[in-house]
Amino acid sequence: VQALRIAARAGNMAEQKVTKEELKLIYPQNYSKLVDTYSKKYDISSSVIYALIRSESFFDKEVVSSAGAIGLTQLMNPTAEEIAQKLRVKEYSLTDAETNIKFGTYYLSELIRRGDGSLLRAFFSYNAGFRKVTTWLNSSMMDFGRTGNLDMDLFLETIPVSETREYGRKLVSATIMYEYLYENADFAQSVENLLK
Repeated sequence: VQALRIAARAGNMAEQKVTKEELKLIYPQNYSKLVDTYSKKYDISSSVIYALIRSESFFDKEVVSSAGAIGLTQLMNPTAEEIAQKLRVKEYSLTDAETNIKFGTYYLSELIRRGDGSLLRAFFSYNAGFRKVTTWLNSSMMDFGRTGNLDMDLFLETIPVSETREYGRKLVSATIMYEYLYENADFAQSVENLLK
C-alpha cells in the first residue's frame, strides 16, 4: 500500500513523461482473479472495479475509514448487512478480500441498475447514497427545465457536495486510466461511455 502511494506521488511530480509501464505501477491490478470473477458475475467492467478499489482503499484490504467504512471497497456495516441478506451470506468479514470485492461489486451493480444504467450516477450514489443523489438529480433537472434526462456530465457540475463531485471525477479518471492501460481503449470513447 505504501509503495503504491509513493509511486502515485512520484508519478504526479514527474518532470518527464511517465511511460505506460510506469503508469501500470501506479494503477495496478491487484486481486485480479477476484475482480475478474465478480466483475463478470455482476456484469461490470473490471476497469471500474479496479478504479473503485484503488480510489477507496489503495488496495488495503484491512483499512477502516474515519466514518467506519471497511476494506477494499469501503463498505459500511449497514450496507454490508443488506448485501449479505440479498446474497444469502450468513457469516462474513469485510476485511476478507473476496467478500469485500464480491459485496462491493454487487452493490455497485445494483446502483447502476437502479440508476437506469448510469455508471456515473452509481458512482455518486456509492459515495452519497442513492436517495440523496436522486434528490439532487431531480433538483438539477428542475433548475435546467428538464423533465426527462439530464446529461451526467452536467449533473456532475451541479452536485451540491464537493466531496461527491470530486469522488465522481476521481472514479471516472481512474476507470479511464485502467481502460487505457489494460484494455487499450480510446480515451474519448471511454469518457463518452462513462458519462452516459
